[in-house]
Amino acid sequence: MAPSIFHILLLILFHLLLATAPTSSARTPTRRKQTGFRAPLTRVKNPLEASLVTSRMTASKDEYLLSLAVGTPPKPFSAIMDTGSDLIWTKCKSSHDPGSFDPSKSISFVEINETCEMLGLSADCIQKYADGHSVSVTLAADALTVPGTGQNMHGGIFGCGIPDDENFMYDGVVGMGRGVLSLVTLSNQTIFSYCLGSRFDTETSSVLLTGSEASNYYDSDVQTTPLVTDASNYIITLEGISVGETKLAVTKNDFVTSDGGMVVDSGTTFMYLDARIIEMISNEFVNQTKLEKYTGSDKPYYTGLEHCFNAPGNVQIPNLVFHFEGADWELPKENYIYQQHGNDMACLAFVADDKQFIFGNMQQQNMMVIYDLYNNNLSFKPANCKLL
Repeated sequence: MAPSIFHILLLILFHLLLATAPTSSARTPTRRKQTGFRAPLTRVKNPLEASLVTSRMTASKDEYLLSLAVGTPPKPFSAIMDTGSDLIWTKCKSSHDPGSFDPSKSISFVEINETCEMLGLSADCIQKYADGHSVSVTLAADALTVPGTGQNMHGGIFGCGIPDDENFMYDGVVGMGRGVLSLVTLSNQTIFSYCLGSRFDTETSSVLLTGSEASNYYDSDVQTTPLVTDASNYIITLEGISVGETKLAVTKNDFVTSDGGMVVDSGTTFMYLDARIIEMISNEFVNQTKLEKYTGSDKPYYTGLEHCFNAPGNVQIPNLVFHFEGADWELPKENYIYQQHGNDMACLAFVADDKQFIFGNMQQQNMMVIYDLYNNNLSFKPANCKLL
């Protein structure tokens, strides 16, 4: 028998720390989208109260991490907050990670006997991600703790995992998706929100809210778009794109994928779009800014960022507007131009992919993003995360 799920709604407000910059000059952008599985959503009509806590950030780049602890006594770990997958997992003790969580030292650790297939994983208990990476897990139940909040989740289901990539720099992943193993489902959430601070502002902060605190940010500035029904991820319908005042010659049909639309994913760094559409954005961007293609000796910051230019300097950069069903998401320069401090190269933060479209965490910076699962919609508005 699986252990019981949580009896109370938890405030999940974690220290959202950003990972340090990668040492290589070019690497594949992080993408943590889950494949395939969909589970029914848990619905409750009255979300419980939650408290607002703000945590300061370290230097920002790539990912937003939640500080958690597992076991009795608790073993701290920092994991990627990922709305693009479900499973909560942390590295477990191995020859490669001797300092990771050791189940034998937790008096509350209990392995789960149900087959992994029943819970949405492959038969061999491997969680696969769309970027090609995977993690081999042993499903278990143990105490999950949110340090600094006094919240203790007894019997939390998670994976004791060993990632296929020995250089995976994080302690694990906290899935915030729509499946049975996600933190959202396990804690009976029907609404949560977050504000992701600017990745290059060392004094910024980020915050994740649940329950009534998450709904406190609805006001006249909020825009709302429906979530695609019966989808395995948080998917919204993209209908068009504008560069400044110029609307591109694309229609809703140009953004149809097997997923049904664009995945809103806090665990993916950049935006993923069809190469043809990226080229259209780039051409109009160059037409308006007159920036020249970068011809210096530096390599692109990441493999996949193919449209790079000389640093804009004082050139006026147009906003991008993504026209979703019933809502316009406007991206300022810092949400779609990737430029490291002091570098003379700047790149459009888009990666070509003709199979899945993803709205990454860079595009979501300094926005309050609200996931309302009871009403099946997603809302957003500009926000200064450091003031929350």
